[in-house]
Amino acid sequence: DTDRSRGLGDVYKRQIVYGSPCSGKSTWVEKVATKDDLILDIDKIWECISVCDKYHKPSRLKANVFGIRDAILDQIRTRTGQWLNAYVIGGYPLAMDRKRLADSLGAEQVFIDTDKDTCLGRCVNDEWKRFVNDWWDMYQA
Repeated sequence: DTDRSRGLGDVYKRQIVYGSPCSGKSTWVEKVATKDDLILDIDKIWECISVCDKYHKPSRLKANVFGIRDAILDQIRTRTGQWLNAYVIGGYPLAMDRKRLADSLGAEQVFIDTDKDTCLGRCVNDEWKRFVNDWWDMYQA
């Protein structure tokens, strides 16, 4: 896609960056993104609307977090703003969910292919080890 109507003339892309918890998705995006890119990272939404770190997600805030996520997804879908590239970071273990999201955004999928043992080794607590194990139990290539 190109965005000539805004006069930018730059090729832009939308990418869904997915993989296991603790696989390095956010780290990968931080390495490739620029200051003009839009990044949707649900872990960072949790952090910005609460006093909790990214490893603690109070269920009372779920509706708020998912509402913010959905609003930003809509901005990506409708190309609101003048960002160059958009990165959507998430687990997305189910192939059907990834395809549906990619189709709705016009995005390509980027799999952060970090093995399960490495992801488990990066976990900060047992709760996150459970998240990693659950992701691998559900994952569809």
